[in-house]
Amino acid sequence: MESASRLLPGTDFGLTMWTAPNPFDEPTSYALIHPYTSDAGTGLAQTAAELGLRRLDEDRDILPLGTNIMYVSLRAQQVEFCIRDEIWARHPVTDDWTGNAIGRRYVVFVLGTEPLMDDQDAETISAYLKQHASIYTALVKIRLRVDKP
Repeated sequence: MESASRLLPGTDFGLTMWTAPNPFDEPTSYALIHPYTSDAGTGLAQTAAELGLRRLDEDRDILPLGTNIMYVSLRAQQVEFCIRDEIWARHPVTDDWTGNAIGRRYVVFVLGTEPLMDDQDAETISAYLKQHASIYTALVKIRLRVDKP
């Protein structure tokens, strides 16, 4: 697998975090990574394929990724998405988001390839997620990341 920095070369992307019930009505943490421009979407689709994410229009279950591929590390009020032991992306989170992630032991990771700007309301994000052909997803497990001296 390529290094984390190679997976998003020069791409401007946003991260949107929220909590909502999963299909079993359990509070769950979600993370959506999305490009700001359509040019960046092609690179994100390639990244999704390299990571083994499933496209929502393939009508399959959302499966967990192995921690050897990708994992989430929680640090204070931040989440870090790591590929191997390299931080790929980080974002501030709330106590509620962190608590739900710990409670489920995973985060629902969503990667969209269509442009979306930050700070969208729930209705806009819901409409975005219904574009199944451009939405990839997986369950990403939580793992302790140890900094190497």
